[in-house]
Amino acid sequence: MHDEPRPGGDALDTDARLRVVARTRLSGDPAGGPVRRTVSSYADPVALLVSDTVAEALALVPETGTDTDTDVCTGVLTVSETGTLHTMRTLAAGLGRGRISPLRFAGAGPGSLAGLACIVHGLRGPSLVLTMPPTAAEPLLVPLVHGWLTTGGCRQVVVNEHLTDAAGTHFVRSRVVRHTAN
Repeated sequence: MHDEPRPGGDALDTDARLRVVARTRLSGDPAGGPVRRTVSSYADPVALLVSDTVAEALALVPETGTDTDTDVCTGVLTVSETGTLHTMRTLAAGLGRGRISPLRFAGAGPGSLAGLACIVHGLRGPSLVLTMPPTAAEPLLVPLVHGWLTTGGCRQVVVNEHLTDAAGTHFVRSRVVRHTAN
């Protein structure tokens, strides 16, 4: 269940219709607890890592002179093979002790890998989580991102790829992508 981090270019970087305006990558260890607990103690640690990576990527977006954070509709597309497995396992381990908190249950949903970043950063655009290895999702990324950008669904898309290396370290690579016309 791991995918080696790729050093660079892929279809999002080479498609002439798209341009990557910011990129970043963070790593973390979900077994050691969430990256931070300011959002919710029930949030999945990988969802928190994605949210932190999105924050760093958005902070790197260059000012265009015409866009501000409040008027740019941003989509979020996250790819992860393991998703919220850490939180799902925590829930399963606690089943024998009685009730499960609805908040903890919501934090285990795969959609939280994109949804938490939207909530935390006030992003208003389409969101999607693909539950597959990032390398398998690569052929889908350009059509999805291009479709969102050209149909007016959003002005930019943050594409997140969550993967783990052989040592079990979690990585999230985020890129902010715009249409070349923007």
